[in-house]
Amino acid sequence: MLTKNHHLTKNAQALRKSMTKEELHLWFDCLKQLPLTVHRQKVICNYIVDFYIAEAKIVIELDGSQHYEDSGKESDLQRDEHLREKGYLVLRYSNYDISQHFPAVCDDIWNHMQQRIDPSSGASRHLPPKGEGQKGNNTAHVQIYTDGACSGNPGPGGWGAILKYGEHEKTLSGGEAQTTNNRMELLGVISALEALKEPCRVELWSDSRYVIDGLSKGWAAGWRRRGWIKPDKKPALNPDLWERLLDLTARHEMEYHWVRGHADNAWNNRCDALAVAAREGIREKG
Repeated sequence: MLTKNHHLTKNAQALRKSMTKEELHLWFDCLKQLPLTVHRQKVICNYIVDFYIAEAKIVIELDGSQHYEDSGKESDLQRDEHLREKGYLVLRYSNYDISQHFPAVCDDIWNHMQQRIDPSSGASRHLPPKGEGQKGNNTAHVQIYTDGACSGNPGPGGWGAILKYGEHEKTLSGGEAQTTNNRMELLGVISALEALKEPCRVELWSDSRYVIDGLSKGWAAGWRRRGWIKPDKKPALNPDLWERLLDLTARHEMEYHWVRGHADNAWNNRCDALAVAAREGIREKG
């Protein structure tokens, strides 16, 4: 009598021969370039996963439209929970991510792979140090401080940013007549990163938990993978700005720092002053 795993193995072999164009793109142009072994259509825990990095215990799933239907979402949630209980990290990307945000997907996989490898294991010798490999090790080190301000929320708002590179400093600011505080926080970071002409090693400082946690904890990347839906099934706010920000951060080696607002960080206080001035300028024009 054939076992369930035998049937899965046969199905996996067939799936390897009929990969979608998005799967082929991810396989040949990203995963095959990684320094660790990646398996295609691998049987794990009575599931067939799209791709698997064994040394890091990372499962990579590429989702078509059926995965965003109610039945597909429920099945994926149960499957992902089972795999997490077994110690696997599950990364899900949509076909849209592959076609429109391919560099960001590759960077996301690379970063998770580095985080999952035990430095004491033999596998770690295959990975370049952080900052080398995909992004190179001669990038400029830039410090960015940002802040946002809004009156009314929604209402007139402003943002401010300071970029520091060695002895050089650049200040930026702007605002909108009808906006929210979170949008101003996001736009401050976006504007600062857009001012960089080449990939850099960036230290980002902000007093916005919304921004820092959204980036450093991978929340925003998860919202995008789920079609801008949060784990509680509610829509994620400000997807237009998060989309721009995720694409920008993918170009750089990012470090994130949260600072307490209106405290003793002189750079944050200066950004606050820039944001308030921009907000007041918008208010006066209105």
